[in-house]
Amino acid sequence: MAEHAYDADARTPVDPAESVSGFQLGVVLIGISITLPLMYSAGELAQGIGFTRAAIATLIGALVLSLMSVPAAIVGARPRLSSYMIIEHTFGYAGAKFINLGFGIFLLGWYAVTAELFGRTLFLAATDLFALAWPEWLFTVLSSAVVTVTTIFGFRAIDRLALIAVPFLLLALAAVVPLSLQEVPFAALLDLEGSGSLDMPTAISAVIGAAIVGVVLTPDLTRYARRTSDCITASFLGQGGGMSIASLMGMIPVLAWGELEPMTYMLLMGFGGFALAVLVFATWTTNVINLYSTALASRASLALGDYRLMVVLLGALGTVVALVGISEHLIDFLIVMGLLVPPIAGVYLTDFFVFRRQDYSESHLARRPALRLTALLVVAASGILSSWLTFNDASITRIGAIDSLLFSALAYMALEKFSAVRQSVPAS
Repeated sequence: MAEHAYDADARTPVDPAESVSGFQLGVVLIGISITLPLMYSAGELAQGIGFTRAAIATLIGALVLSLMSVPAAIVGARPRLSSYMIIEHTFGYAGAKFINLGFGIFLLGWYAVTAELFGRTLFLAATDLFALAWPEWLFTVLSSAVVTVTTIFGFRAIDRLALIAVPFLLLALAAVVPLSLQEVPFAALLDLEGSGSLDMPTAISAVIGAAIVGVVLTPDLTRYARRTSDCITASFLGQGGGMSIASLMGMIPVLAWGELEPMTYMLLMGFGGFALAVLVFATWTTNVINLYSTALASRASLALGDYRLMVVLLGALGTVVALVGISEHLIDFLIVMGLLVPPIAGVYLTDFFVFRRQDYSESHLARRPALRLTALLVVAASGILSSWLTFNDASITRIGAIDSLLFSALAYMALEKFSAVRQSVPAS
């Protein structure tokens, strides 16, 4: 297969001939949503605040994610550029390096969390199903190698994998939930109040944090959209429907069987090898996307080697981080992402829709400042302020991600208008 522009260079627009429907993009997003970290975090939410409140938190979080995703998707669909080129136009060439460094850290952390849980799942399956005595770290290394090889072949491989995996996963969902409800009736699940270790705003923030990086980086996928309506379809089908389904799938079995490990409760339900296949497909699809986006960020900001080399290097680094073990603080990690990532979207969405800076050509980029310090300062200040408010129980909207998005949009708008007024006033 010939190398496509999106694999070879993240700086070039996607050829319209490569575009796909909103339904296909939504299917890819659903495939991204149904993953081990999300199932773990959903289970922890249900254990912390009970099924009813956790389900409400999930629906609210999914709605917020969908509404945030639509404008971000449109920004990517019009110029057909990756999110990293959009960020470069907004923050300047030098400023984009700082933003992409932050994205790289978050994405690599998410990849490592997923890789660690993937390896653990394979370890449990191999022990119970095949009586293999291999160490857990070996499964983490091997599964990461498979993900890395798949990612090398780019978006088209991801698209095809998701189109195969998602119907299979939905079939599994149709079996997991009823079997769990035979163990514990639905009415009994509704009465479970949880341990009280979490509150509703924290739960909503965790739901948003689980997918917020994907929302901000939505242009990486929607640059393949045919039209604006496809952006809406993909956002609500993927970020809304996919998030809700995957989270509910993670909640019900955990509460019904009293087990947080998906491989363990699926084995208890008698799924055996089918359980292994379900979880492998889900995690494989998601971590390919994680590594794909990380490689795009690195190529756009650092350009250390070609796309394939970056995938290999980042895959190896993420595997090392996974072996260290970072999944013990998953909820905290999600909350932090939900606070620090939205300001980036707040700035580039305001730049695009409010100030109408929509010329993303290379010639226009050359005329923009290499470093747009105002935009960077707004992102940093909004993240710090919303974090301080959240951790001091003083959040304005009670949802930290919304706080940080609104702070960044309003602050950027005010500073840009103030700067324009100053420049229009003649020197005395």
